[in-house]
Amino acid sequence: MEIIKKTTQEIARHALEVIGKISPSQVSLMIETIIDADSVFIVGSGRSELVGKAFAMRLMHLGFTVHVVGDVTTPAIKKGDCLIAISGSGETKTVTLAAKTSQEVGAKVIAITASEESTLSQYLDVIIYLDSKTKEPWKDYNSNSLKGDYDDLTPMGTMFEDSTHLFLDGLIAEFMALLGKKEQDLKLRHAIIE
Repeated sequence: MEIIKKTTQEIARHALEVIGKISPSQVSLMIETIIDADSVFIVGSGRSELVGKAFAMRLMHLGFTVHVVGDVTTPAIKKGDCLIAISGSGETKTVTLAAKTSQEVGAKVIAITASEESTLSQYLDVIIYLDSKTKEPWKDYNSNSLKGDYDDLTPMGTMFEDSTHLFLDGLIAEFMALLGKKEQDLKLRHAIIE
């Protein structure tokens, strides 16, 4: 149990720290882009996709038209839509290809990433930069390890994925406040066939 407590405390501390560094102007632009979009598309791979699906569910609860890239019922993205691309490295091929295609058709691209300089950064309109460890080793492993910023008990993209999930849950609360929605409003749109 001690390892569980220590690790969850470290994940929570890290998430609060990196979320606190996110550019408020980029968050405002993300909110505006989502509100103005005809439809919101979300793409990620692996655990980033799972985080994206959790966010998609809450956006749907709020009344947004939202699709997860790769689902069989997902329509074509078009001008007036927006894509939220989640990739810690910014190099995930399926994510960068989705961003490139979205940009080519005139859709807005929001990237959530731990890499400001990446292939994904070539195709974005909005960047939510999380200064977080991904599955790629940190460039300065020894320095970060000595400062306590790196822990082998949070493997690969855990820190990025968990920080992204918490940020997006916080963003849902922001949308609820902006749109005047209460939990009861969201429950009305929750699945009744499960």
